[in-house]
Amino acid sequence: MPMGFLHHTFSEVYARRNNWLTEVDVRVKLLYIVLLLAINLLTKDIFIPLIFLSVSFSLLLTVKIPFTAILRSMLLPLSFAVFILLIRGLHEGEKVWLSLSIAGYKLVLKEEGLWNGLQTCSKVLGGISLVILLSFTTTISQLCAGLKWFRVPNTIVDLLALIYRYIFLFLDEVDTMWTAQRTRLGHTSWKKTIKSFGILGGMLVIRAFARAEQTYEAMHARGYDGGGILTATLPPWRKKEYVFVIGIVFVLSFLIYTRHVRVW
Repeated sequence: MPMGFLHHTFSEVYARRNNWLTEVDVRVKLLYIVLLLAINLLTKDIFIPLIFLSVSFSLLLTVKIPFTAILRSMLLPLSFAVFILLIRGLHEGEKVWLSLSIAGYKLVLKEEGLWNGLQTCSKVLGGISLVILLSFTTTISQLCAGLKWFRVPNTIVDLLALIYRYIFLFLDEVDTMWTAQRTRLGHTSWKKTIKSFGILGGMLVIRAFARAEQTYEAMHARGYDGGGILTATLPPWRKKEYVFVIGIVFVLSFLIYTRHVRVW
C-alpha cells in the first residue's frame, strides 16, 4: 500500500514556502476561513460556494501550487460529493430527469433530488477548498499559535499538534506492515487480502495505544502537568491585518443585506 499519497496530502512542504499567502497573519486567515465557512454553510445561492472554490484554486495557483497537488487533495471530498449527488438524485423528488436500465436494474434520476444534490455538492466543494487553501499556506505551528491566540483551550491545541506529529509515524507503521504482508504473500487473493486488512487494522490500534502511553509517560517525566506545550507567540497586528478584517466584515454585511446568507 503506497503511503506517498497520504504523506503528500498531510505534508507542510508548500506551507513552508515564502509567498504572499504564507506571509498573511495566521489570525487573519483563521478569521477569514471560519467566517467564509459559515457563509458557505448558510448561503442559499449555489454560486457562492462555487465562487469560493474558483477563488481558492486561483489563489493557490498564484503561489505556484501544482494543479495536480490541489486535485489530489480534493479527490476524496469530490468522491463523497458525487456520491451525495447520486443518492439524492435517486431518492428525492418526483419529476423524472433521466431513466436508465443497467444490468436489469432501473435507475431513475429526479430533478428535485439532483438540484438539492448539486447544492450540497457545491457546499462540500466550496468548504473543502477553503480548508485546503488554509492547509497549503499555514504550518501546524502557526495554526496552533493562532488557535491559542483565539483562546482555544490548551488541551485541544496540544491534541492537534500531537495528532499531526504522529500521523506520519502511523503512516510509516502501516507502510511497514503492508510491505511485510505482501512479502509473505498475504494479498494473493481477496480472502487473504481481507484477512490481512483486519490484522493490519488490529495491530495499528494496538500500536496506537502503546504509542500514546509511551508519549504520555515521556511528557509526564519532563514535567507536563496539563498546561500548554506550545510556547510560540504572535506579534501585534499591523495596519494590513486590520484592513483584512474590515474587508471580511464588509463582505459578510453585503451578503446578509442582499439576502444571499440566512442569519435567521
